[in-house]
Amino acid sequence: MMKLRVQLQCKNLHEYLKELSPEILDSLYNHPATCLAVYRELPSLAKNYVMRMLFLDHPLPQAAVALWVKKDSQKGMDLVEILSFLFQLSFSTLGRDYSVEGMSESLLTFLQHLREFGLVFQRKRKSRRYYPTRLAITLAAGVTVNAASGSASTALGATPGTGDTGFIVVETNYRVYAYTNSELQIALVALFSEMLYRFPNVVVAQVTRESVQQAIANGITAQQIIHFLRTRAHPVMLKRTPILPPTIKDQIMLWELEKDRLQFTEGVLYNQFLSQADFEVLRDRAQGLGVLVWQNPAHRVMVVTPHGHSEVKRFWKRQKSHT
Repeated sequence: MMKLRVQLQCKNLHEYLKELSPEILDSLYNHPATCLAVYRELPSLAKNYVMRMLFLDHPLPQAAVALWVKKDSQKGMDLVEILSFLFQLSFSTLGRDYSVEGMSESLLTFLQHLREFGLVFQRKRKSRRYYPTRLAITLAAGVTVNAASGSASTALGATPGTGDTGFIVVETNYRVYAYTNSELQIALVALFSEMLYRFPNVVVAQVTRESVQQAIANGITAQQIIHFLRTRAHPVMLKRTPILPPTIKDQIMLWELEKDRLQFTEGVLYNQFLSQADFEVLRDRAQGLGVLVWQNPAHRVMVVTPHGHSEVKRFWKRQKSHT
């Protein structure tokens, strides 16, 4: 008996959405999660949204989406609602529970399908909370893990249009080699590194203290930079354990911690007390109100919060009028 082999060809999210009608696309774009999922595959870099694009650049495989979406849409379910929910799952946090409150009946039915596939976890079928599983989150990223070798690979390639499955090589001397011609990816690498050389097929950059701290000042976290380098690692780096050199990871984290050595708190300064007793009376009052930020009894100086300043000031005036 001959067995038929069926090979399913996957396309990225952008190609899948091209097949939808304009009416469905207009409805989809009303949902923030859909906009983010689509925006991360656009070829041009938008400055206002680069922080969101930086680590949401994971194409959704059409085969995984179409497996449920097309069948359920044929059963009368809302295609826009189903796709929007799948996009939201791709942005969910592993281990966090989410409420089913506000879901329509068709979406609750679709949720049970996902539960059967192992994409969400519910303690009971009628439970009002559900947990997205790792499979649901990594499904949108197109990432598969080889348990035998411990290596990870990207199912559909890194960025639409580049044809690269992984293009970044990071050395222990903080050199970054990006084997790509994508202007978008080069611009993203430049957000946290200093560009040194650019050749037809490769860009050489240097991760420095200044470049990382500048990125942090612009709203990028150290964990996001590390995640970016790891998820776009070249196949050569994927053979390493760990993928990213520990010295690079630790140093980027330390550079971020440097900015947290000082914390700024607004306040109102009180000084020039005529006696230690006056200082202690006002300080105790501020402590009692819970508005004392800082004190230096030796120099008779203290700082209170702005919202507590008026109350402390009134108390001090009453205190002075009685003495």
